[in-house]
Amino acid sequence: MIKFFRSIRQQLLTENRFNKYLLYALGEIFLVVIGILIALQINNWNEDRKLLIEEQATIASLKLEFQKNLVDLDSNINSIQSILNSCEVLLEHTGPNYIDGTLKNVDSLISMTPRMAVWDPSLYTLSNIKNSGKLSSLSNNDLKVLLIEWETFYANLLDWGDFYVSRGDKYFDYLIENSLAKNLNSKNTIGQSKSKFDGTNEQLLRILSFENNLTNKASLNGFMLNFYIEAKERLKAIIKECEAYESS
Repeated sequence: MIKFFRSIRQQLLTENRFNKYLLYALGEIFLVVIGILIALQINNWNEDRKLLIEEQATIASLKLEFQKNLVDLDSNINSIQSILNSCEVLLEHTGPNYIDGTLKNVDSLISMTPRMAVWDPSLYTLSNIKNSGKLSSLSNNDLKVLLIEWETFYANLLDWGDFYVSRGDKYFDYLIENSLAKNLNSKNTIGQSKSKFDGTNEQLLRILSFENNLTNKASLNGFMLNFYIEAKERLKAIIKECEAYESS
């Protein structure tokens, strides 16, 4: 092809047809420019297609990660509701005039109260998106905003989660000091017999310090439950936006 164009140029010059040669030269330059522009357009199209495929894979991974986190969060919500229910049942019976035998399964109820439901979601995909700079370049602006808001919310959740655990540890220590802990092992996983010391854990229901500690424990679980419920709504919104992206 190059030889063909070269022969035409030489023929025009030989025949001293300068005007036609000039027009031909301009036409040749035009064709070269068009060729370059087409090549650049194809290259840009290939790059855009590559970025689109990469973004689609990222959104799919993000959706899967948040779906798994949602399942785990639901499990923690159920656990924290069980803990809170046990606290509330016990608090309905605390007081100086409590009579032993009034409330059944006291050991089982008290054994539930020191438990904690600490949600630890996976953030692998989201961290990769943020660290690679892909968060700012997401084509779905609504999803981008939800993820940015999620980071702020989750940082706050972590801080309160640490407080929840530290206060829960103090309540656990209180029970170790003041209860018949051996009797609280309701599943008897290590073959323990009941405590040989006098009294029962029902006596705790007549102690003000137990009521105060249990009230605080219930309040913390209620607070964390509200946090988890909000987290669930945020996760569902992110998953919904991922699905909207996939169907667009």
